[in-house]
Order: sequence, then C-alpha cells, then structure tokens
Amino acid sequence: MLLNIVTDEELLTSQIVKTILLVLVSLGIVYNIFRIIRSQTKVRKIINFSILGFLLITIVIVLKEYKYETTLLKHPLYVEGTTIGYCSVFGRGEGIEFEYEIDGIKYRCCNTYHPVSRDSIVVPGGKYKVRYTKKYLNKGRMVFKKTNLFPQ
Repeated sequence: MLLNIVTDEELLTSQIVKTILLVLVSLGIVYNIFRIIRSQTKVRKIINFSILGFLLITIVIVLKEYKYETTLLKHPLYVEGTTIGYCSVFGRGEGIEFEYEIDGIKYRCCNTYHPVSRDSIVVPGGKYKVRYTKKYLNKGRMVFKKTNLFPQ
C-alpha cells in the first residue's frame, strides 16, 4: 500500500519510517484527546473529534501495513513468478503485474519495479522470485533485481 519493496534493507528502512510515523500519529492522538478534554466550545470539540477520527483511521492503516511488512521481513518464503504486463500501483505510478502459484492456487499482484529500470525487466513472460509469507499468500512482492533465479 504505502511502499512496495522487497529487499531486507528496504523493508527495514520502511519499518523505521513507519515506526516514526506511528509515534507521530500516536502523539497527535494523545494531543487531540487532551484538546477535547480542555475544549470549552462545542465547535472546537467537534473539530478535535474529527481530527482524532482521522488519526485513528491512519494509525490502523499504518499498523496493518507495519504488521504485514514485519512478517514479510522476518518470515519470507520464495516462489517463482511470471510477469504478465503493466499495471497501476495506487500512489506509486506504473508497476508490473505478475502471477505466482502456491499449493495449486494462482495469485495475481502488481508492484512497482523501482529502483530497477523498466527496460531491464522482461514483460510479459519474465521469471522472477516472488517474496511472500504463509500468513499473506495473496500479497506477494516480485524481486526484479535478479533474473532467472529458478533453474528450468
């Protein structure tokens, strides 16, 4: 969602950024609760409740992604995937759609290819490693940095 990355270093960096974001949003939540308690006008309370609601939604979304990427970082599994075509990744621009199979079930995903250049990726039909976890089988991320990782 926020960052589509797959190397350990990139996942670790992403976790650090998300940790900082979680701390800041948590501080915002505490600050808004304090402001709600201290507000004397109804309008100020409504504004602070609205901000609090937004911050709570934000923290839930970030925590979900944090949990997923922690699992991906600590318990990665790999399977061969095949590129299908180009797709759009929300908030990130162009990506590459790919499919992979686990226990007879096919999954399709789309993730960005940055920082790898688009010209260096074989689309369609390129074979690349897909990183996934047992808990999130349908949320694999293709590793575009190396090709032909699986012998034929």
